[in-house]
Amino acid sequence: MSFVFFILLTFYIQVKGSVDEYRLLQYLKENYDSFERPVENSSAPLDVKVRFLLNQIMDVDEKNQVMSILAYMDYHWNDYKLTWDPKLFGGIRDVRFSGDDDASFKLWRPDVLLFNSVSESFDSTYSSRFIVSSNGDVQQNPPGIFRFVCQIDVTYYPFDKQTCFLKLGSWTYNGQYINLDFLLTQIIGLHGIPIVVEPERSSTNYASYFVNESIDLQVYLQNGEWDLEGTPGKRVVQKFGTDEYHELYFYIHIRRRTLAYGINLIIPSLVISMMTILGFTLPPDACEKITLETTVLLSVIFFLQMVSSTSPPQSQSVPILAAFFSCCLMLVACSCVFTVLTLSLHHRKPETHEMSPTMRKIFIDWLPYILCMCKPDHPKTPKPKVLGKSIAPIHRLSTIPMLNLPRVSQTTFPDKNVFVYHEVPAVIKNTSRICAELLIIERDIEKMLDKIEEDTKEDMLRSEWRFAAMAVDRLCLYVFSAFITMITCGLIVPHILANI
Repeated sequence: MSFVFFILLTFYIQVKGSVDEYRLLQYLKENYDSFERPVENSSAPLDVKVRFLLNQIMDVDEKNQVMSILAYMDYHWNDYKLTWDPKLFGGIRDVRFSGDDDASFKLWRPDVLLFNSVSESFDSTYSSRFIVSSNGDVQQNPPGIFRFVCQIDVTYYPFDKQTCFLKLGSWTYNGQYINLDFLLTQIIGLHGIPIVVEPERSSTNYASYFVNESIDLQVYLQNGEWDLEGTPGKRVVQKFGTDEYHELYFYIHIRRRTLAYGINLIIPSLVISMMTILGFTLPPDACEKITLETTVLLSVIFFLQMVSSTSPPQSQSVPILAAFFSCCLMLVACSCVFTVLTLSLHHRKPETHEMSPTMRKIFIDWLPYILCMCKPDHPKTPKPKVLGKSIAPIHRLSTIPMLNLPRVSQTTFPDKNVFVYHEVPAVIKNTSRICAELLIIERDIEKMLDKIEEDTKEDMLRSEWRFAAMAVDRLCLYVFSAFITMITCGLIVPHILANI
């Protein structure tokens, strides 16, 4: 029996509570107009407090310069028509009203919008319910996915830091009708510590000011790509003509996490750069050099395309990583072109590719001297003394006395039919024949010497071009090594140490 009595009592209390809530709702709806600004004095501004709760950074689109976040807006104001005595309505201290646009009964709400929104519906918040307290305080906390413009600076990509902001303000009410301000008394800061508000900043009469932390992070979830470093805020009283408008700026300072970029982009780029240095150590006429440098060239182009695909199309700033790849591309391309030209010159005639005096001064004398390179002697070049001793001066044989003896002669006597033959000694005949043969040999040797000198000159020209190519390769090796060292030590290493 007692159990049945308890059930009936509970049902009576619930019915009584529902009746009280129904009476309260009817009481609040009476003579209420959603278009009326809820102030007793029409010349006084309505204080509207805004709290911004960041839940998650969803995406930072560097290409389109748009940031997407999931957040909750929390609006607070006081409506003097929505007050009641809880004792007269069964102790009810708060009620809920629908926030839908098509609801049968609507409450007044401030038309606060995100000015730099790029969402399709512009206002991307969900129409949540209103929470009304007995003292007239009204609260609405609509969640939403906010997509807004964020100017991205990719100069130090992927070690960059970005600053984005949300600009909130009333679309139609100026400061004379709505006093828009931060609600900082109930928020948790970046390090999980409640924010302490200075007294003058909590006053509604305070104009423009700056706060170190403005976003509530008690429901914040870490992002896998970006670290949140700060959430300062600024209240601005902007003057347009004779009216003053209140604007709230919520700044978001983020820093890119570089672990994934280091594994997928930085380390491969450094390895490719080392391969480029290895290509400069190969001989200029080696076919493997062209193959290696062509492969490195294609790899550099591929990574440069990856960096360009993630960078916004702007001319104000260029990523340092893209400039690094561009310099690598230029040096490798120059080395490939010079190597191809050097190889092609080896197959030309000497008179078509003889080095000019200016080029000889630059590439044979000055550049090797600066690079501390010794000009090697050509191994096939015959020495002047060797040439002089190896071949006897045949033309000097004519100075031998016996070679100047008279040769076969014919003496004419008065009697023309009688010829007298002087018999020449056999020694002179043999000597004369040997001298004739030596003269033939001398002419053949001179032809051979001319051919040797021509081949030697051609080999020397090829050796000079090869030496010039070696000097340019050595210069590229030093320049590229210094460039990679400066880039690595000056840009990459400090950022890596800062992120450890």
